[in-house]
Amino acid sequence: EVAASACRRLDARSMSTSAGSILKDLATENPYKDVVRYEHKNRKWNLQHVDYYSDALAIGLMENHLQPGDVVLSWLPAHFSESMVLQFACSKAGLVLYTLDPLLATQDSEKAKEALASALKITKANVLISQEAGDDVNYVRLCESVIPEIRYFDFAMGLPFVTPRFPHLRFPIHTGFDQVDKWGMLKFNHFLVPSNNLEEHLNGFVPSGDTPLLGELDVDATGIPTSIKGVKTNDEVMKMDGNFSTLNNILKKEFHEVEGVGVVF
Repeated sequence: EVAASACRRLDARSMSTSAGSILKDLATENPYKDVVRYEHKNRKWNLQHVDYYSDALAIGLMENHLQPGDVVLSWLPAHFSESMVLQFACSKAGLVLYTLDPLLATQDSEKAKEALASALKITKANVLISQEAGDDVNYVRLCESVIPEIRYFDFAMGLPFVTPRFPHLRFPIHTGFDQVDKWGMLKFNHFLVPSNNLEEHLNGFVPSGDTPLLGELDVDATGIPTSIKGVKTNDEVMKMDGNFSTLNNILKKEFHEVEGVGVVF
């Protein structure tokens, strides 16, 4: 009955507001409610944690002059907590999130590079977020192969990132802990800005249940994206399973565990 009641409240709220707004309300009502534990890094999150970090990430992205409707391409595995935080951040900021499966790189690195190039071109992504390394794959080096400008560009110079191959791409980001020999990519945690002023960066835009959130790709039999299948709104995403099941379980306040351990070298 408790779960059913939570679902009814979620359905009522989701008709008029975004997933990020619902999260903020839940975190205000019951901040210390534990909602998810990630086996990777053994990290447990309560509602306040999820709201705080997703808000900080949304601010960090928007203060770099992104706008609602801009596109983020995630090359992160689902068992990384960064994936969940990114989903809520995109909801709060009105960004459209596409996801590319990183497991292809563990099977065929050349196909993975082809898939990444295709996804960047099809989605016209403004932001790429990748893990640094995992499962014996160096994803930063794969990114460098697809986007050669990453090899010699240095964000410390204060200049905007430019690549003629993907002219929409502005921020290649990785989830590693340093930028040594990775100067052409920014660190994920550099985009966590807990200044509590997201509204100022949205310029009057208020995300709602009708705001686009999830972009879906058509993928061929070899794992290469071929076209955009469609874009789902916040309301539609909040009825989904799959990659967004963690988001929906959090909104239902159902504690759950996400299995999977990344092997980082």
